[in-house]
Amino acid sequence: MNYTVLGAGRIGSALIHGMITSGLASGKEITVACSTPESSTKAALLLGAHAATSHSTAVLNADIVFLCVKPYQARSLLPHIAEELSEKLIISLVAGIKSSEIQTLVGGKARVIRSMPNTALRLRKGVTALAPDVSATQDDLNLAMKVFSSLGRAVIVSERDFDIVTAVSGSGPAFALLALEALSRGGVEGGLEPDVAKLFAAGALAAAASLVIETNESPATLRSEITSPNGTTAAGLKVMEEEGFSGIILRAVHAARNRANELSAEG
Repeated sequence: MNYTVLGAGRIGSALIHGMITSGLASGKEITVACSTPESSTKAALLLGAHAATSHSTAVLNADIVFLCVKPYQARSLLPHIAEELSEKLIISLVAGIKSSEIQTLVGGKARVIRSMPNTALRLRKGVTALAPDVSATQDDLNLAMKVFSSLGRAVIVSERDFDIVTAVSGSGPAFALLALEALSRGGVEGGLEPDVAKLFAAGALAAAASLVIETNESPATLRSEITSPNGTTAAGLKVMEEEGFSGIILRAVHAARNRANELSAEG
């Protein structure tokens, strides 16, 4: 397979790194194209991929084209390489641009699958949502599932759910990191060294996530199992409930979803 990645920012770089380290593809099978030949060369050297001299040449021999640029860049770029993208499979990792808009930008001649991963892709622990456009075949979807399953987990969803997926899965790690930051700071204020507090805080969140994923139990069930009546955990949870912690998280998710919807509307 020949893969082309348009854009080597945070997500594009994570995708390339994950594909190579998972053994799904070698660096020679991945072509990267950025805004300039110089930036393409720099990214390719850093990631161990092949650099393209232009976006047009990058997609010519590609079996799969991963679109990993900013929304405004996609809207500017795609019409210029529409001819080269004809009959190609485009897997878009761009937030806020619907498959129908991508089809319009490329003249309706490509096959499109929309995806929403998170940056844990580079660690092969990502969770990726996939929504095939009507133009995509079952073989296309199987290829997309193969790629993203090698980088963690892949779930097929309806494209109408992408705004909320973006909020929960795309923005969620940042929300969790804010909680981790506060948990770590609490450890420091209690007398731990910063690095030790960070390790314990990160381990606590990793343990919580692993329990949910590995046992398939609900977070509420697992939380109740580790909360002894009148114990230390119960004391802390009482404060979180009094301060409206769950409501804050819900409002953050709603705000992120609304912003994703606004980004789609801006197109």
